[in-house]
Amino acid sequence: MDKKSTILLSDLLTSNVRCDLGIDHGRGFCVWMHPPVHRILGWASRPSNLKLSLDVWKLNQLKGLDLNNSFVKGKCSISDQATINRFPTLINAILLNKNSEKIGTIVDFVFEFKSGKILYYLVSRTNPKIPGTSRWSLQINDIIDQQP
Repeated sequence: MDKKSTILLSDLLTSNVRCDLGIDHGRGFCVWMHPPVHRILGWASRPSNLKLSLDVWKLNQLKGLDLNNSFVKGKCSISDQATINRFPTLINAILLNKNSEKIGTIVDFVFEFKSGKILYYLVSRTNPKIPGTSRWSLQINDIIDQQP
């Protein structure tokens, strides 16, 4: 991947994480981001449905991505679900218009591979898990306020 490549978060989270030793660390599980500056810092993968621990990866460990795998270099950090739940994220955040009416939910985003800078978010008006639901892009400069 070159420095200017962009990645869709859902592509990263649906791929199996493979380290430089060839070990499969499971599928991506959730994103680790810094919402105030719209930047992804890393993500977590679940090595097994039977284990309670999660493997956490920094974005700079990502060395490549293909249709089924994300390739990482180095060791992961081990975490638990309670800690992961405290990671700030805008994924699944409700988007309100200036009249405080719900207009959609943030379901995905596109980011720069090298810097982690989020270029824009993808918003769904309905359930994004249903095939054929529409998504539209939300530019960063259109966000007026973020509240926990």
